[in-house]
Amino acid sequence: MDFESALKLELISVSGLKDKVFPLVASEKDVNNEPLKAPYVVYSSSDGLKEKSMDGYQGLKQVDVTINVIASSYPNLKPLESAIITKLISFQSRVIGEGGPFIQDITYEEPVELFEPLPKLHRAIISFTVHFD
Repeated sequence: MDFESALKLELISVSGLKDKVFPLVASEKDVNNEPLKAPYVVYSSSDGLKEKSMDGYQGLKQVDVTINVIASSYPNLKPLESAIITKLISFQSRVIGEGGPFIQDITYEEPVELFEPLPKLHRAIISFTVHFD
């Protein structure tokens, strides 16, 4: 299982996010073809960078990831943000997903919280970096 598939599998296990985790852009409709309602999560990552030493490129890879947590209110945002950070911290020194990569190290930055007036939604942006084989 690749990193993004494993990440998505981990995130959908957070309470309230089943079928509400999307790469890059959220779907306009939910699984029942109804308009998507918050909460939901949008993530972005890349294939990452292989680490390099004097002997050349190594097996270890570094991937930078951004998670946008969207909620209908600030009181709904805070516990979801906390649950996602707890989930991310749990990646340290374990395999994520079902047969995904073994995360050797994870570092996250302090989340940035915003209110978006046009859709009237609250957002927390969580950026983190993982290192894995």
